[in-house]
Amino acid sequence: MSAVPTGAGPELPSWPIRSWSRRARLAGYLGVAAVAAAGSTMIYLVDPAKPGHYPLCPFKWATGLDCPGCGSMRGLHQLLHGHVGQAANYNILFVIAAPWLVAGWFVAVLRLLGVGVRTPRMPSLLNRAIPVVVIAFWILRDTPGPVGHWLHS
Repeated sequence: MSAVPTGAGPELPSWPIRSWSRRARLAGYLGVAAVAAAGSTMIYLVDPAKPGHYPLCPFKWATGLDCPGCGSMRGLHQLLHGHVGQAANYNILFVIAAPWLVAGWFVAVLRLLGVGVRTPRMPSLLNRAIPVVVIAFWILRDTPGPVGHWLHS
């Protein structure tokens, strides 16, 4: 019988940690870009606001309520056509987050290519605040009243 320190559970198995090469990581980022470009082209060409082209959100189908992502495809369609206000009307959280996600992708790719991109360090409080903001947005957009009506997709 092995001695286990008080309060500690059984040891977890030791899994090998895969270290991906720079080329493999770059290929992954480029694959993500290719899929995003193909999806964005499809959304640009086929309006998600017209019924019958895209599936309904599973959460909305099951509950009748909006999830945090509801309206994102319609918002992306409007953004790709240059209508920021209309996009924000569908999902303001998406309109705020999209530029940050794209910028993060570019920074990651540039760093993989060896370009020294300096960015400000994100406070750890912000890491904990992001899920709280998403959940608060989710709850607020499904509440009755003027705020819920405004945030509803």
